[in-house]
Amino acid sequence: MADFILLSTADWDHPLWTNKQHVACCLSDLGHRVLYVDSLGVRAPRGDRSDFGRILRRLRRGFRLPRQVRPGLWVVSPLVMPGQTRGITGRLNRMSLDFSLFVADLVLDLRRPLLWTFNPQARAHLRLSRFHAVVYLCVDRIQAQPGMPVQVLQAAEKDLCTVANALFTTSPRLHAELGPLNAGSHVFGNVADADHFGRALNKDQDRPSDWPHCDGPVLIFIGAIDAYKLDLNMLESLMERTPQWTYLFIGPVGEADPSTDVSDWGRFPNVHLLGPRHYSALPAYLAHADVALLPLQLNDYTRRMYPMKFFEYLAAGCPVVATAIPALEDQRDVAILCSPEQSTFEAAIGQALAGEGPTLQQRLDRARQHTYFTRTKAMLNRLAHHGLMPDEPLAPQSPPYHQVRKQWSRPQLSARLRTTGLRLLDSLGHPSIAEGILRHWLEREPTNITLLSELARRRLSVGDNSGACRLIERIWQEDGVADILHQLLFRRSSRPGSRLDQLELFDVLASSTSLPLHYAGYCRVVRTYRAIDSKDVAALRRGVIGLEEIIAALEGDPDTYRCLKPNRENRAKLLISAQLTLLRALMALKDSSGLDRASIELLASACRYDPFAIDRTTATRMTRNIMRSLTIAAVMAWHAEDASRFDAVVTEMERLRQACHAKRFDLIASKTHEDHRAFSNAVVVMLQECRWSSADPGTRPAQERLVDPVLLVYFPNLRRDRAEKALKFLHSLNTP
Repeated sequence: MADFILLSTADWDHPLWTNKQHVACCLSDLGHRVLYVDSLGVRAPRGDRSDFGRILRRLRRGFRLPRQVRPGLWVVSPLVMPGQTRGITGRLNRMSLDFSLFVADLVLDLRRPLLWTFNPQARAHLRLSRFHAVVYLCVDRIQAQPGMPVQVLQAAEKDLCTVANALFTTSPRLHAELGPLNAGSHVFGNVADADHFGRALNKDQDRPSDWPHCDGPVLIFIGAIDAYKLDLNMLESLMERTPQWTYLFIGPVGEADPSTDVSDWGRFPNVHLLGPRHYSALPAYLAHADVALLPLQLNDYTRRMYPMKFFEYLAAGCPVVATAIPALEDQRDVAILCSPEQSTFEAAIGQALAGEGPTLQQRLDRARQHTYFTRTKAMLNRLAHHGLMPDEPLAPQSPPYHQVRKQWSRPQLSARLRTTGLRLLDSLGHPSIAEGILRHWLEREPTNITLLSELARRRLSVGDNSGACRLIERIWQEDGVADILHQLLFRRSSRPGSRLDQLELFDVLASSTSLPLHYAGYCRVVRTYRAIDSKDVAALRRGVIGLEEIIAALEGDPDTYRCLKPNRENRAKLLISAQLTLLRALMALKDSSGLDRASIELLASACRYDPFAIDRTTATRMTRNIMRSLTIAAVMAWHAEDASRFDAVVTEMERLRQACHAKRFDLIASKTHEDHRAFSNAVVVMLQECRWSSADPGTRPAQERLVDPVLLVYFPNLRRDRAEKALKFLHSLNTP
């Protein structure tokens, strides 16, 4: 099970529980460990009594260790100045939050935690790269609330949506606005704790002690009474016209909007403002109410909200009369929705009191479909499909939240000091003595990653590839990370020996059954390129077989094309890398029939690939490789004299070229070492000029027209001085 750090915009002990507390509870109920971070504040303090009370409570709690509030769930209250993310104050806030999380990490031993944030300014508070994945759950348009720094929040939210691994929204409007910014965006709607509010179905329970004395119907509203979202003018007109109905309001007044003024309601004897009530007591009030109300305005905020209390009312069995906001339009079959006008609300309430609306069973059935538990499970399933959940079980020494805990732990510090001494023995000409000492230490500390890595490097330096591979496998199984293998794969300078030595090394590594798919796959990719360089036909044949196995496994996994893991852990990128390497190997083998078959399979794969469905950095960085692969597919279509297939390949290349120029990839494209956009422009233009009509085979271009595109398969830039290499390949296609 995973560790989550939940960055909230509400304190755990707030009397009105919302998505933040409920999601934390569901995650812990599902077996995950959750560290709930109380609100950091998204606006500056107002200086009123409410904010002053919050500040005092935070000062009391800020010096505590994480407090456990239920199994698997802890709460921490960092000392921060609310609403400050810039300048010296913002820097001090980040330091304070970082210290609080460091202490929590020491106490709870957080491993590969995911960040689940409700705060759009998460990136201003935390270094997101420390987390295994980042999930932003957007439940409303927080910047539309009174007193919020609108422009700051909008910019922060947009930025967060582009860098978070996944984005979940609760209303269609929010999803329409924010969803295009994130490849892992999903709309889930809002939900309720159906079991808790279902207690209201027990009509035998006593009325609360503060229940008003009345004879007529009781209409109830539970929630914050704020002028920015409730239609107070309409309510006042309604209450004045219907003295036969009793109105019961439970919740704080003006908590988010100090301009809220309901003092004039005191003139109505049928209106009762009870103030906040504990969450556990709410079902008792709903049990004795006749109709539950959602009298919302239609404004910028409410058009993007999906009120949680709607499903709480349904779960309690209450008939619901609500303003027809966009998020509730598909719920007309279980509630009476109307415009926020006195006459329409009065008529709708009368209809509900007469029992003319949806049945009790309809309301309860819908509530059971919208529970926190089912929604949270669905969200976690989405994360799993995108490859964002940590592998289970976690490795014993999987990375902690704070790397300083790993880097400066006593065993690792001691090991680094000792290995420095061993290198002194090496310099004195006694490497065998040094290794003997190292093995002796490992007998006492068999899981020390620093010592295991040092021994693996020594085995590599003397060509003991099998021994090094076994050590690398132990490192992976123990640590969940294999830095030494990562360096071997992606830093050429770290590879020992000649190309032939490296070919033998990666032959061994590629045969490992213990390493994860992304490591095993890239071992086969590197092994095949070393075989190409060495012109080793037998090794090339082994490379082709190994790559075909990896490609088949990736193609058979429906999650490959929606993988949101970054860069080299991304399955889609591994697939494209394996496909290009396979094509290059078949080119080196001069296997025209195999190359033609692989090109057809590549085209089918490219049609399934959507750059907008994976991590944007990965999508940008793999542009050049997929364009190279499709260039080979175009050449093979030309060789087969298949104009329609050639057109299909070029059409796919044009689709991908347009995608890489999308605004979503602007920032990444400007930061990459290679100009992927210019590359795709160049190769697409070249191949578009080579199109011919299937009705007129005589217009098929000469092979010299394909020399430049093929050169871009071999080299980063157009190297016309190496045209002979491209011509040699093109001529080989005609060789039996």
